[in-house]
Amino acid sequence: MKPRQVPIGISAFTTLGLVTGILLVVRLWLDSHLELMYNEAYYALWAKHLAWGYFDHPPMVALWIRLSTICFGDHEFGVRALGTLSATAETALIYLLSWHLFGRQSEAIFAALLFCAMLLISAGAIIIAPDTPLIFFWSIALYALVRIFCGGGSGWWWLVGIAMGLALQSKYTALLLGAGIVCAIAVVPRLRHWWRHPMPYVAGALALAIFAPVVAWNYEHGWASFGRQFGRVQVDGLSLRYLAEYLGSQLGLLTPFVFVLAAGGMWLALRRRDDENGDASLLLVSLVAPMLIYFLFHSLHARVHGNWVAPAYPVLAVLGAEAAFLISSFSERVRPLITLSRHLSVPVGVSIAGIAYLQALAAPIPINPTVDPIAVIAGWSDLAASVDSFARREGAAYILTSSYALTSEMIYYSTRAIPVVQYNERLRWVSFEQPEPNVLSRPGLYLADANRDLSNELTSRFSRVIKITEVSRARHGKQIQRYVLYRLESPVAPILSGNATVRGRSRSSKA
Repeated sequence: MKPRQVPIGISAFTTLGLVTGILLVVRLWLDSHLELMYNEAYYALWAKHLAWGYFDHPPMVALWIRLSTICFGDHEFGVRALGTLSATAETALIYLLSWHLFGRQSEAIFAALLFCAMLLISAGAIIIAPDTPLIFFWSIALYALVRIFCGGGSGWWWLVGIAMGLALQSKYTALLLGAGIVCAIAVVPRLRHWWRHPMPYVAGALALAIFAPVVAWNYEHGWASFGRQFGRVQVDGLSLRYLAEYLGSQLGLLTPFVFVLAAGGMWLALRRRDDENGDASLLLVSLVAPMLIYFLFHSLHARVHGNWVAPAYPVLAVLGAEAAFLISSFSERVRPLITLSRHLSVPVGVSIAGIAYLQALAAPIPINPTVDPIAVIAGWSDLAASVDSFARREGAAYILTSSYALTSEMIYYSTRAIPVVQYNERLRWVSFEQPEPNVLSRPGLYLADANRDLSNELTSRFSRVIKITEVSRARHGKQIQRYVLYRLESPVAPILSGNATVRGRSRSSKA
């Protein structure tokens, strides 16, 4: 199959351009008007202390934020803007994936619209996370593979290798992209000749070379990040406890009608073997099959977070559009559901995203803030200002915490005149400047979530641990979470737990 040329038809792009343009403007506006959720604040701190790895993830999200803040400023908008722009660029990649594979402009436009309608993509466009660069580079690798499938030259394998390496620098989930490529070459007849060509192996070697600094960082830090993430692979027993949660989360994050179309597209791909487009659909399914199968199995013994499957969403959008345009291929009992999903998937998905955006901004739906998942982005600056005020009043030299989430928000939104230090999980902060012992020898404060108060652990480290007050994080006057403040005096034992160990030398985190 020869690579297709993208046709130019202004009227055909009107709806897609209008939807993506409005979403881009709204998302950029929200970027600057919503506080950072705790993971975003955590990654924003990484961006100020660049390294080849961190306790939780590879370094790409930190570099992504650093580049974004250089371009757009060191504030909420600057932290998120590059991610928002990349989500819009992914919409164009979805269009191109569908067009090159199936050659129908209307279907390609619909695939791009389905991608816009997915709730996880809508939310992810305004929340910076390792998934942000992961999905972007994964989509580029998919595009290069589609060009190879459509008859492009072996040079496209260079782009596959680079994109896959950068995806691995984003999140370890990208290993499943490599498994998908192997699966595609094995399953799709048109790709099997690549087994005998050196370029797929060159692409794999290039990806591993790009990923090598992350391996070196893990070696230097006792395999910390590998141990944390790959430790989840361990199976202690099978159960159906999390399976329904996994499927339910995908139903919600894809939105129900998109979920139906994506499932229909996968079903068609597995049974259509009698035409040229059957191979194209099979290619898409084989690329995501290892990921979907692995997480299905994982859900039989542990929780699968909804965002873990996000890299499969570009493929699911293309397969969903194929199902929507081949309604006659379904049985008569299924056609009404596919038809209904085709009509409602985009308007319902975009409407759900709009409601979520409005709730994040103004909270018009009267949900109890303590159970509202969107409340994680509210009240942090006021909380930091309140704690700063108490710290100055008490003459505190530092603020101690026991949660990386609270630590990150406090560091990001505080005046930074008083250092904020997490006394446990010190390996999270190994790339950061360590607190001076003379600072920690002076009186300080301990700030804790009222539901995760670990002050009893500090009674053996200080001669006096005195509760002084409670403060709240609130939104529009409604309390979201209570926090407890303690005054700490006269340390009698090392305050910080453990050592941040680097192979060959020790960076002590005791004081």
